[in-house]
Amino acid sequence: MKLFLFIFFSCILFDGIAQFKIDTTKKVNFLAVPILFRTPETGWAYGLSSSASFKTSFKSDTLTRTSVIQLMGIFSQRQQNIQAIDATIYFPKESYILYFQSSHSYFPDNLWGIGQHTNNDALERFASQQFFLTPHFKKRIWKRLFAGAIADYQNLININYQQNGVFDKEVVFGRSPYQILGLGLSLSYDTRNVAFWPTKGVFFQTQGVTYNSALVSDYDFTKWMMEFRFFKSIAKNHILAGQIHHVYNEGNVPFRSLSSFGGANQMRGFYQGRFKDKSMYSVIVEYRPYLFWKLSACVFAGTGNVYSQFNQINLNQLKYSFGGGLRMAILEKEKLHLRVDYGYSDAYNQGFYFTIGECF
Repeated sequence: MKLFLFIFFSCILFDGIAQFKIDTTKKVNFLAVPILFRTPETGWAYGLSSSASFKTSFKSDTLTRTSVIQLMGIFSQRQQNIQAIDATIYFPKESYILYFQSSHSYFPDNLWGIGQHTNNDALERFASQQFFLTPHFKKRIWKRLFAGAIADYQNLININYQQNGVFDKEVVFGRSPYQILGLGLSLSYDTRNVAFWPTKGVFFQTQGVTYNSALVSDYDFTKWMMEFRFFKSIAKNHILAGQIHHVYNEGNVPFRSLSSFGGANQMRGFYQGRFKDKSMYSVIVEYRPYLFWKLSACVFAGTGNVYSQFNQINLNQLKYSFGGGLRMAILEKEKLHLRVDYGYSDAYNQGFYFTIGECF
């Protein structure tokens, strides 16, 4: 009950700040808000987020969505810290879209080993410091169909792990500082009516990125990702949503590029990285009903697993989680929500999530 009240009043405070700052008459809107969230990976975390939102064409242009550049700094009770820049720029009539992400992080984390069958009691702590830089430029080639080019640079500055533990006992690439640079292509199709809380439409994207020593990469591998989302209104203010997500890696994949199962934006209930391997897949279904005022709810269930080779995919060994939560609109026009979720798989794999935005 205390947790619910804390979240409820935090939502009201955040909502008040957001509504106060936004002025639709301005060409550029600036917003600065405190951040407070909780996940199994971070515990309670806090920080500051500042953003600039604008349109690259005239303000009343209905064919061009609002662009956002966001800067944030986050610190957690587990001595983790993240500094990030995240930008989405929609050019006039959305003929072009630019996504840009850059971050520096120091992140003490948990590891249970590599593969599908790691034990709960194999928990091991490690810490890594890392820098990311990922620009992604897309061009509309037909109606809602976009083709794009991606660059992905990662620099593992240092990593500290337990001697004679998992990193030493298993074949794990990337136990020492390294850098990788990958170049790739993307294809996406998007008919969603809004980005944050769609009531109808589909979203499909696929990406292929190759990391090669000719591109100053210390490891050679290829990553392919495919994601499909659907949203359907099954009654007034009642939405059915689903996601199919698959990541496939081939080659000498360094540790920080391995697929991680679980987390706030995937299989809730599982610690992000509870299971790690070259590749992973998941399927999630959600039911999202509106309740009253600015409150909505969500009930979800998901399944999936990790694998190293295709012959390890076994439908009899799928992992499951389910749960539910509440949503509160903080930007009603854009349908951006604060969310609190509880995900459960078993007595060991469960947890609360208090964050901004949807799982998908």
